[in-house]
Amino acid sequence: MFPLLRSSTPRHLPLKQSPSPLQSKLLLLPPRASARFHPRNPTKDRLLLRFSCFQIRCKSGGDNLSSVSDAESSSINDEGTQENRNHTSEPITSNETLKKLKRYGISGILSYGLLNTAYYLTTFLLVWFYFAPAPGKMGYLAAVERFLKVMAMVWAGSQVTKLARAGGALALAPFVDRGLSWFAEKYQFESREKAFFAIVASCFGLAVVLFLAVTLISA
Repeated sequence: MFPLLRSSTPRHLPLKQSPSPLQSKLLLLPPRASARFHPRNPTKDRLLLRFSCFQIRCKSGGDNLSSVSDAESSSINDEGTQENRNHTSEPITSNETLKKLKRYGISGILSYGLLNTAYYLTTFLLVWFYFAPAPGKMGYLAAVERFLKVMAMVWAGSQVTKLARAGGALALAPFVDRGLSWFAEKYQFESREKAFFAIVASCFGLAVVLFLAVTLISA
């Protein structure tokens, strides 16, 4: 009989068991949460595990909602401040009004010119005869000097009221446009441009005659 030979190959070691789903979840929890579970009572462990997961989800969800609400409120505040800056940083100026007035073409220019003529004539007469009346006969040189001073005062006032006159001209531009067409047809001008130049020349002529007449009367 042959003697029994011992095999030189090593015996198979027992395989390491993989952790159960419950144990893997316990490993992911913080130490305080995992310390509350007892291996002897699996039902109680499952309930505590579900409760802890629910607390973690609620906490993370609340943080996300609070961050979203904070981001939305900050964006709304930024939009409001940006709109306020835009409104405050863009005031209405006379240059913008004049640009709008130019859209009407010669009618807009004529409207602004008519208001300027009315302003200069009216203001000149008020200053000359009411606010600073002439002391009687003063001679030609004194009358010319007084005329220059009065015109300087009128010009300074025109810079202050420039925005109001531009707004008034913009409001009257449609009516001036109709009046220019009627004037061109009434007096049989070949075009609206010629009627425009005729009105402008009349305004300048009226202003020059009035200034000379007032100055010579007081000389």
